[in-house]
Amino acid sequence: MLVAYLLLAVVTSGAVFCFRNRTATLLSISLFLVGQTVLTVYAFCHLNERDCTYFTFDSLGVILSSVLTILSFATFYHSYLYLGRQSDNKRNKSIYYAALIMLSASLNGAYFAEHLGTLWSFIEATTLCVAVLIYHDRTNHALEATWKYVFICSIGLAVALVAILCISIASSKEGVSDLNLSTIIAHAQGMDTIWIKITFILAMAGFSAKMGLFPLYAVCVDAHTVAPAPISAFISTTLMNVGFLGIYRMYCIVAQTDALPWANKVLMIAGIFSMSLAAVQLLKVKHFKRMFAFSSMEHMGIVVLALSAGGIGYYAAIFHIVLHSFAKAGLFYQIGQVCSVYHSYVIKETGNYMKLNPLGSIVVILTFISVTAIPPSGLFISEFMMFKSLFAGRHYFVAIVALFLLTIILYVIGKRLMHLLYYKGEGVATLEPVKLNNYETFSQFVLLGLIFYLGANPPVFLTDLITGATAILK
Repeated sequence: MLVAYLLLAVVTSGAVFCFRNRTATLLSISLFLVGQTVLTVYAFCHLNERDCTYFTFDSLGVILSSVLTILSFATFYHSYLYLGRQSDNKRNKSIYYAALIMLSASLNGAYFAEHLGTLWSFIEATTLCVAVLIYHDRTNHALEATWKYVFICSIGLAVALVAILCISIASSKEGVSDLNLSTIIAHAQGMDTIWIKITFILAMAGFSAKMGLFPLYAVCVDAHTVAPAPISAFISTTLMNVGFLGIYRMYCIVAQTDALPWANKVLMIAGIFSMSLAAVQLLKVKHFKRMFAFSSMEHMGIVVLALSAGGIGYYAAIFHIVLHSFAKAGLFYQIGQVCSVYHSYVIKETGNYMKLNPLGSIVVILTFISVTAIPPSGLFISEFMMFKSLFAGRHYFVAIVALFLLTIILYVIGKRLMHLLYYKGEGVATLEPVKLNNYETFSQFVLLGLIFYLGANPPVFLTDLITGATAILK
């Protein structure tokens, strides 16, 4: 099934690139989105089944693929609107859509990869696809950010590849002759603890470039600044999720060994450092997309903190990933509308948005509530679970520091967004705004509805999937 899906992605992206006309593009995108939906439904109906040699439809893969499917519909729609406002360059548009299709396919390949080598290959493929999309505007800043993204991500993934080689050495001493995740996990308890620790620290550092986590967090921030708003939504959600997946797969191996307490400390340090750096950078940020990029970094810090705390924190980490994806995607879609109104992402050049776009302003307020985990945001539930787990594990100092940092972040984001909504002073851009589509905000209300609903009343199938994804850590 997955091979058929990947072939469909290659065919549809090739059709978009070669034909370069509106009808062929819409038909190809529609066909791909149908295939994307069918794959996710099929994976859910065949949970934990092997698909050919290198893929398995496990619970975490199904969760992340479901998030990808929902956001793919929204991202292609907002990309259509975004490109409609740009110059009529058919070549650039065809490259954009083709790269976006291949990016979605690469993400799904990584989500369901059972073989560590296959996982690494698909994550590396996402780097190439995203690089094309970051460079879409063809400016000097876009070129710089693209090369920086490719260079740093390639270094990070090279480090992650060394981690896979290390686990291969450790597993071979236990008689394991392949890199299938389930096989390695089954033999992990007897592996050399030193090799396990080396593997995890390298994987943590390498995949942090994708997750937007300390230490290689900077590459995602720069990519956000220049990428089109719909692509920023993808970078901050589904792409960061694949970085989390890489770390989580390695963590599942470590969890079977005596190195687990040590790995939890590494995650805790990375989480606190990520939140601290995000808070410091937010105090001086002057660009909306950079602000939300550092906000994503803060949330990834929360995720690894929850993971390090154990217990209910395992559930909170995955639940937070899901809800953050919907919240941050909606925020980036809306900030694309803000740019259409002011022709700028610079904070000081915006203001009085409530009058210019009342419906979009409601989205800004609701996404602020969601992203900063103010009740009734579902993110409040996942963060509450994280703190409960930290206090249960007697990590009092870490919990207090995290609360302090979250307070700073809430204040800074609130202040910047209130400037956008209500500021009427000098310096506001006065260019003639682009006329917005009346239905453009609909997708954001759908995503916000999901955040509030899943927080208040998570469906049984979602809780079962998250429980299944964390069962190996119990």
